[in-house]
Amino acid sequence: KNGTIGGDSTAKLLRKARNNEDIKAVVLRVDSPGGSAYASEIIRQEVELLKKAGKPVIASMGTYAASGGYWISAPADKIYAAPSTITGSIGIFGMMMTFEDSLSKLGIYTDGVGTTDISSFGPTQALSPGMANLFQLSINKGYQEFIQLVATNRNMTVEQVDAIAQGRVWSGKKAKEFGLIDGLGNAEQVLREKFGEDVIIKK
Repeated sequence: KNGTIGGDSTAKLLRKARNNEDIKAVVLRVDSPGGSAYASEIIRQEVELLKKAGKPVIASMGTYAASGGYWISAPADKIYAAPSTITGSIGIFGMMMTFEDSLSKLGIYTDGVGTTDISSFGPTQALSPGMANLFQLSINKGYQEFIQLVATNRNMTVEQVDAIAQGRVWSGKKAKEFGLIDGLGNAEQVLREKFGEDVIIKK
């Protein structure tokens, strides 16, 4: 659907660009506050394949390019944003809603016997300590993957990324100071400088 971004649909478009010999570079226009980590990873893999095919990828950030929006931007050869772009939000979260208190007010209870601390899991019961720990470990792993991705692609250390990450958002101007983007402005201008004023930019 026009105006939205999806993992498979965007990956398909990037794949078409990679296989089209007439396309010499790709501007990835990102205007997203984030979303599915899985969908973002599908898109990121296609960005990497474009680069391996010798086609420069320039990320052009719109109003937002945060969380998953930054995940797919990070591997680009160059990243540009407006001074007011909201970007960063390098972090990850998980959520599991349970309704045991609400259900108990209706006289509905769940009980059972399990052999492990994570066997009784569902929205009708509180998270057990074991399950809560499992959720937290998963979140920690995802966060480490995110800051490592940024560190690798932005030539920073994991410690440098962690200091400006932790889910915080920044303006494009601040992101430039921190090294999260390469410049402020329009990515199309950069393409014309690289390939000449007569370059045809397909949208």
